[in-house]
Amino acid sequence: MVKTRKLGWLATAIVALTIAAVAIACGSDDEAEPTPVSTPEPAATAQATPTAPPTEAPQVEPEGSLEDLFLTDATTGAELMAHISEAERACIRGAIGDELYESMLGIPIRRLVAEVRSSGAGSFLGCLTDDNVVLLGLVLVDSHHGRNDPEARECSVAVVRNNPDVIRIRFELLRAPLEAIDTDALFVSAKELFDCVSVAEQVNVLVRLTTRLDQDDTFTGADVVAMLPEDEVSCIQDLVGEELFEVFLGATVTQAFSPAAASLLDCLALESKTALFAAFTASRVEGLREEAVVCMATLVADSPHILALGFGALDTDELEESELAQLGDEAAKLFDCLNAEEVYQVLTLPAVVEQ
Repeated sequence: MVKTRKLGWLATAIVALTIAAVAIACGSDDEAEPTPVSTPEPAATAQATPTAPPTEAPQVEPEGSLEDLFLTDATTGAELMAHISEAERACIRGAIGDELYESMLGIPIRRLVAEVRSSGAGSFLGCLTDDNVVLLGLVLVDSHHGRNDPEARECSVAVVRNNPDVIRIRFELLRAPLEAIDTDALFVSAKELFDCVSVAEQVNVLVRLTTRLDQDDTFTGADVVAMLPEDEVSCIQDLVGEELFEVFLGATVTQAFSPAAASLLDCLALESKTALFAAFTASRVEGLREEAVVCMATLVADSPHILALGFGALDTDELEESELAQLGDEAAKLFDCLNAEEVYQVLTLPAVVEQ
């Protein structure tokens, strides 16, 4: 059974704030190409030398299943192979060849991820059982976030086995089309999966997601100013000064309204904040229905923490646990504004799958 946490609906905030503040990068930033295996030139002889049979790969001793595999910078391909069956290992070796297989055993997995993605991940995954494909996806997601909590992993495994789409949707290669997915079940599973991690991790993901969405958005301080009445613009100018106001105009939303500049939000009336919230939503989710945008903007009028996080102006370190719980509960209500297609669209946004 999936464990339940006090901040159960905080999971929903990830998706809601995709809209509100508004494949997978699984490897580390220092991913490198695998070191090629060099084959020495045979010495010249009077007679041709018979070709030697392929060298057998080092023996891989079984050490467990993918359920308990956590990646570090030192985790090698041999350790990954030890967590799958002999039949799967043999299939992979046959698919990629003896030389590459033997080389892979000694290379850190995080260095291999980019190479596998670019040169036949389909063949590699085709050798794994359906269960192990999903579990490997979970291992990579946890690795991306630096998670190594066995209790959270046990909880996550239960969720992804109950609904594999909740992991498959994170990877474009594995993702089913909208018409083949139960979007209601997908949303519930996404919430349950997020519930498996600690409150601190949930908050970190919310902050990272808001920042990531902001980086891809084209909405700037100049767009903000264009939507505000003159007195609110003057208030911002007075607070930041003429020189910094020029910086404000070219900044993204979360840069312009960072926690350090949170007082700038005091210049905005609630009507302006909710109008801007609606504008962020429309700019970050293509094709979102107008009635959905209006619905969400109306809901956040009573949710100052969601508004502040949407602007990138919320200092989560200043919130009590009860306030974080309330943040999640209020964010969850935003999903009542969406239809099934919009839920799927939000969950497959690049900024979401990377979280």
